[in-house]
Amino acid sequence: MKQTSFRRSITALAVAASLGFALPALADNTTANISGSINANDYSQYTVIAKDPATGLEREISVSDEGSFRFAKLPTGVYDITVKKGDTVVAEQKTRISLGSNTSLAFDFIDNDGTERIEVTGARISAIDLSSTDSGLVIDEVELDRMPVSRNITAVALLAPGTVMGDSSFSSPNSGGTASFGGASVAENSCYINGMEVTNTSQGLGCGTVPFEFYKEFQVKTGGYSAQFGRTTGGVLNAVTKSGSNEWEFAATALFTPKSLREDGQVSYSAGGAGGQEVFRNQTQDDYSKSEFTLSASGALIEDTLFFYALINPRDVENNFASQSSGNSQYAPDNTFIKRDSSGSDNMFWGAKVDWFVNDDHKISLFGYSNKSNTQSTSYAFDSQTGEIGEASQSTIRERGGDLKSISYTGNFTDELTVSAMYGEIETDYTNTPSNLDCPTVLDTRSVPANQKINSCGAGGNTGTNQDKNKQTRIDIEYAFEDHLVRVGYDKQERETFHTSSPITGHSWTYSSIEPNAVISNNDGPLFTNTTGALFDVVADRIFTGGGGFSTDLSAWYIEDEWQVTDDLMLSLGLRRDEFENSGVTGKVFSSFKTDIAPRLGFSWDPTGAGESKIYGTYGTYYLPVANNTNYRAASGLSDTTTYYAFTGADASGAPTGTSPVSGTIADSQIVNSVPNPATKETFQAEEADPFSKDEYIVGYETAINDEFSFSVRAIYREVATALDDYCGPFASQATCTLLNPGKSSTWQLDNNNDGAIDPDSRRTYSAEEIGLPDAVNEYTALQPQINYRADNMRMSLIYTWSRSVGNFEGAVKSDIGQADAGVTQDFDFPALMDGSDGYQPNDRRHVFKFFGSYDVTEDLTVGFNSTLSSGRPLSAFGQGYPSHDPTVYGSYGDTFYLYTNQCPDANEDGICGQDEKIYQFSPRGTRGRTPWTFNLDLSANYNFTFSDVDMRATLNVYNVLNGQAETSRNEHYENNRAEGSFNSYYGAAYTWQSPRYVELGFEARF
Repeated sequence: MKQTSFRRSITALAVAASLGFALPALADNTTANISGSINANDYSQYTVIAKDPATGLEREISVSDEGSFRFAKLPTGVYDITVKKGDTVVAEQKTRISLGSNTSLAFDFIDNDGTERIEVTGARISAIDLSSTDSGLVIDEVELDRMPVSRNITAVALLAPGTVMGDSSFSSPNSGGTASFGGASVAENSCYINGMEVTNTSQGLGCGTVPFEFYKEFQVKTGGYSAQFGRTTGGVLNAVTKSGSNEWEFAATALFTPKSLREDGQVSYSAGGAGGQEVFRNQTQDDYSKSEFTLSASGALIEDTLFFYALINPRDVENNFASQSSGNSQYAPDNTFIKRDSSGSDNMFWGAKVDWFVNDDHKISLFGYSNKSNTQSTSYAFDSQTGEIGEASQSTIRERGGDLKSISYTGNFTDELTVSAMYGEIETDYTNTPSNLDCPTVLDTRSVPANQKINSCGAGGNTGTNQDKNKQTRIDIEYAFEDHLVRVGYDKQERETFHTSSPITGHSWTYSSIEPNAVISNNDGPLFTNTTGALFDVVADRIFTGGGGFSTDLSAWYIEDEWQVTDDLMLSLGLRRDEFENSGVTGKVFSSFKTDIAPRLGFSWDPTGAGESKIYGTYGTYYLPVANNTNYRAASGLSDTTTYYAFTGADASGAPTGTSPVSGTIADSQIVNSVPNPATKETFQAEEADPFSKDEYIVGYETAINDEFSFSVRAIYREVATALDDYCGPFASQATCTLLNPGKSSTWQLDNNNDGAIDPDSRRTYSAEEIGLPDAVNEYTALQPQINYRADNMRMSLIYTWSRSVGNFEGAVKSDIGQADAGVTQDFDFPALMDGSDGYQPNDRRHVFKFFGSYDVTEDLTVGFNSTLSSGRPLSAFGQGYPSHDPTVYGSYGDTFYLYTNQCPDANEDGICGQDEKIYQFSPRGTRGRTPWTFNLDLSANYNFTFSDVDMRATLNVYNVLNGQAETSRNEHYENNRAEGSFNSYYGAAYTWQSPRYVELGFEARF
């Protein structure tokens, strides 16, 4: 780069780390860069040394002919920068570099008439990263320790602009939840630790984690990320862990979250009110407590050469909460109380990192951990009306977590050429093993008194195994020449899943009342119509069983160039191409894609040339691979059938007695939505189908106002370029549905005799009009102003986000009905399900204010705060019927935007209620109001002291200080399960509220 590109008149002593809350992050997983320039008469004799005193790592490079220098891919930390002329030290500077950042330095020298004496007139650190074009946040564990931030990676992500908490249905109580980035669904993010992707590869929900004491820095990428990052249309959560140094250090921490210091939860009622109404959700008995300890040791096995960091973390967690056992929580009150306990060797984390500096230019790192946890989960009978907990009905062993191991290499072959490589494996378990195999899942949605409803003798559920394994390989090459910094890379993942599932007892029963003239639909028209003139009780037996082992192979290459076009203008020019290939239990490929070449373009322009501000912008296309959940649903040999019966009673287990098929025979009373023959590519994937992708546009401005204040503002627009989902209408292959781009003409073949082979002469192109699906629309627009204040004793950030998220589908998962089937939700299954779907999306939060920071009261006492004020989410009213029974429009299932009024005037006077005579109320998405605004304030205090020459720290965090418990989600199902016209009395009742106030106490000792 040219020397003047780093010579900026910037405000004083701000370093990159001090801007950590708002720092746009350069594209890198685990390292950072230092670059800069010197201003002198003759550059040939100058060299620059960067040294990390903690590890002894030292690199020396010559200054270029233009006066610039650059240190690539340095481990994060504090470095001593030394400028030498010959053997004489002429300048020194200390600087901290943060994860993924580029720290720019400028040294000004004056040669006194050619004499040897050098006067240093300035050694400045740029407060604005002029080489960065992406958006996000970088924050280290020191800053996090100063503030009340829950100890999970989602809480860190929620500090970033444009992130909001996702729906609670995708996480268990007190797990920390999931985050939505830029309006995307919560299943579209990716997570990394030390360069290894640790995302849940089955559904994209959640990440592997390590204890907070192990983390060193976090990087949250909310948009504009470079071509190095892919396989995500949401955001990126990236973290690095601590490493050892030449100074031996031992630490012990203790953290307590006592349930005695937690406030009680809330209650919601049927018909949206209290006073004699039936309780829907009852969280008054919920409680949570956690005690965890860490012991860590770090140091140098060989000084300046071989370092290690190791940590163990025993945890004792009790998590008790009310729940609904049927799996269809929209239609029934809490009837089960779950007590979960994990402690001792069943909940012990261990992890280690070893760094070998072969020499100052070559480094090898080994990283590994085990976060396995076996939790004893016991289900008890629960009376939601009184809050009384009854006898235990079932115990389940929940196996979670797994093992990770990786090896990585970074080598600086010349001052210009750097190579890095990594290989790793991660295994994760999601298996539940219940003890009671005699009691099926039972749901009774009939409008009868509570004492007449049919219940299971136990908690019900499923049995099976669910395990993931992910092998990862990556290589990146970086070369700097003249005004260009070129990166190329290749990475590959082999994702394997073994997932089987079967309902306990082989059956899952749902009792419901069918209104007069209401219809149970099949995929080819009505299956049953209630012509009795009165309520008719039926029971549905859904048998969802099968599974096996399957895999997904992902690979990608990228190239990008950071080009310093002029002193004040930098361009980032990147291209990326991905390949996705999914295989079923037979090993045959059933879905494969080669994406178009995705552009990642950006610019950064200093409008004044003074280094105090920048205008920047990015454009990028991002692709999301087909999740392994799709392999499970379409190509693992799953059978999914639902049979409807009339019945006379129920036995002690909750199973019906006196059953008879509602339409005379089982075949005529049965809906088949999946057969046990795995899909083939020819029948499952349309030939023209492109993978799920989003386009993103960002433009922003950032400036350092003075020594303490900085300001930034950015505008974001995201839209789905291609949606990929399964279509299940009559033109689709009826064995498994067909994967296509909605709203487009598509070609595929059929397997309608369910033998696992292609039906002869079945290849056909279907027009978009024939299929009947609309174009997929998902748009996110946002404006994000932000103010940061940084002084010696105070740090604050104020972020406001105005955003608008609209369209006819959310993305990979479906929050408003809690459907976690990534990539194969009910959206686009039938055209009828999309009629009325265009509106405000579940993650739409029009106004979000975030205000957080910390203040050093004294040298030893720091207080912190973290607050969020957010407008509510939009609400809908879902029905279970549709005005048309045309099988090309409506199938056997799905939540519609039509509500049957139970009115059917006999216009033709034939004495029969015709479908065209029934009256429905149209209720489009998001037109039923919003949940209330929520405000949350967390406070903390940290006190440092010394006892017997041991450095200690005591912490107090109080979350939700004001104990505000506003509703965060409500039941949006207006009609009962597959029972059009039957009002769901729990419609409008709250599912969840803000977490009650609770307290966290901590203690730390370092020696």
